[in-house]
Amino acid sequence: MRNFFLFIQRYSHFFLFLILETVAFYAIYSFNNYHHAVLLNTSNNVNGFILTKRSNITEYFNLGKENKRLQLENNALRKKVLESYYIDKSDTIRNTDTTFRQKFTYIPGNVIQNSTDLVNNYITIDKGSKHGIKKNMGVINPDGIVGVIVATSENFSIAMSVLNSKFKVTPKLKGNSSIGRLIWKNNSPYYANIEGINKFNVLKKGDIVQTSPYSSLFPENVMIGTIAEVTPATGGSFLNVKVKLSTNFTSLRSVYIINNLQKEEIETIEEQISSGN
Repeated sequence: MRNFFLFIQRYSHFFLFLILETVAFYAIYSFNNYHHAVLLNTSNNVNGFILTKRSNITEYFNLGKENKRLQLENNALRKKVLESYYIDKSDTIRNTDTTFRQKFTYIPGNVIQNSTDLVNNYITIDKGSKHGIKKNMGVINPDGIVGVIVATSENFSIAMSVLNSKFKVTPKLKGNSSIGRLIWKNNSPYYANIEGINKFNVLKKGDIVQTSPYSSLFPENVMIGTIAEVTPATGGSFLNVKVKLSTNFTSLRSVYIINNLQKEEIETIEEQISSGN
């Protein structure tokens, strides 16, 4: 103990210097917006670089499986290509022809960080604002929905996962007009729940659950999953529908970020109505 105090006494000026330097840097970071932003941006870029390198190493050992999955993906995309277009009937009286106009475009990306065991899970993607990524863009993969973009930097973006207590989307049940809400209850990365379905609806195990036409984030008919279980909700007026998710979030790799070409126009007129009220 005596030697320890002698050591402290001998290098007291050096330790005092370190303490003062730490206080100075903390003050600069806490009370100077510019330095705060620079340090935050630098740390994000360094963290993104490290995550990218780690992801590249992991990806190398999964090339065979990834190539097979990409083949299935290309086949699925060919079948679904019309879902990215809408029919524009500009003059239904004089012109009986229909014109297909593109509504959605897709930006490919790779997952470099993903959690599945938290209450609110997020996904880091190796594409950012310089690639055209913006907040409130939907994210899918070949198997189904993945999440929605909530933050971007120049080279990276973060998506709120379907496995997040705050994530909600309106699903469509095959052959059923009822509207409910898809939510995740933090019980399993493989299942979610639909709430708000009236008890008089006839649902059965194995029914397909897809995205509805009421979302500006996702095209209609993107897979969400299949019904795994149907039980009466508390109170008896609604059903609790357990859905097995089509996306395997524990092995998530390649994704597509969705750009709705009509989203800004829709939001503009909705804002006009809101401001008018």
